[in-house]
Amino acid sequence: MPINFLQAGCRTESNQQLFGLCDNPDPAKDPAYIDEANTAVWIAEVQNDTPLKAEFFAIDHCAGVQLVRPSGEKAKRCDGILKHNNNLSFVELKDRDHRGWISGGRKQITETIEFFITNHNITAYAHVDAYVSNKQRPLAITGSYTEVQKFKDETALMLNNAGLLLNINRNISI
Repeated sequence: MPINFLQAGCRTESNQQLFGLCDNPDPAKDPAYIDEANTAVWIAEVQNDTPLKAEFFAIDHCAGVQLVRPSGEKAKRCDGILKHNNNLSFVELKDRDHRGWISGGRKQITETIEFFITNHNITAYAHVDAYVSNKQRPLAITGSYTEVQKFKDETALMLNNAGLLLNINRNISI
């Protein structure tokens, strides 16, 4: 049975010029969401200059989006997909100050994209990219270039193209 990543059940939206993407702290049990008012809980900050209607479709902890590997084990998954016009951004939200968060986020997004490609026509979108955002580490850090290149190489194999861009940044512009 196909998986609908863009289902209304776990969707939040905004057309504000500035809003945040949030994920409740561990142990997380609720889907990630858009927040327009409480900047203290924002993990990623979205700048929506146009302002376009932006939709955020939660994946992790969304009951309708079950990603299971052929072995029966739960697959890694990112927190959600930010959709605006005909563009998609896969997003993993972190609030951590320890090592390994970029690599972990890359793996979560990569596996989510594999499942997305199986269930949706990703080439129907004008622009697709990805973000690993960390509230405690808002700027890209030294050593992230290796993870960015790994992501580009992995997605190039999946998509038979040049690969997707992985942004290590807390600020997302749409």
